[in-house]
Amino acid sequence: MSDIEIRRADAADAERLHAALCKLSTDLNDTHMASLDDMLRHGFSGEPAFFALLAIRKSDDRTVGALLASPVFSTTRGGAGLYVSDLWVDSHVRGAGLGQRLLAAAVDLAPENWSVTFVKLAVYHDNPDAQRFYERLGFKPRKDETVFDLMGPELENLRKRP
Repeated sequence: MSDIEIRRADAADAERLHAALCKLSTDLNDTHMASLDDMLRHGFSGEPAFFALLAIRKSDDRTVGALLASPVFSTTRGGAGLYVSDLWVDSHVRGAGLGQRLLAAAVDLAPENWSVTFVKLAVYHDNPDAQRFYERLGFKPRKDETVFDLMGPELENLRKRP
């Protein structure tokens, strides 16, 4: 693992980051709607909505991991945190601790003004390997919380309400 460098992604890395997150979507058999332009606009603009990390194998300059996180504030937790929306580790290096390294680096490399006091993420119910991974690191499921999404026509309807 000493051959792998973890660093913050910048605009020049947007294509590399997008490719890694496309691989994550493929691995999860999930949809991938974000385009390269979306990544550039929302992650590398004046006020970015997220920051990202890349894990690069130095020997061949291959991307072997990526993490995307956004700020979240919680009054019940009394501070700012990170919401990790995407974490991908290439299948060839899984099991060697890179996922844990990426999460630790996210806390260390988050923008200084975020003052990270907690990390939050969601795991698909049909992904028990990921659930075990996060539980081994000390993450605990929130039994008192259900995640809701609002998008598409319902989001547009909300926008139209007075």
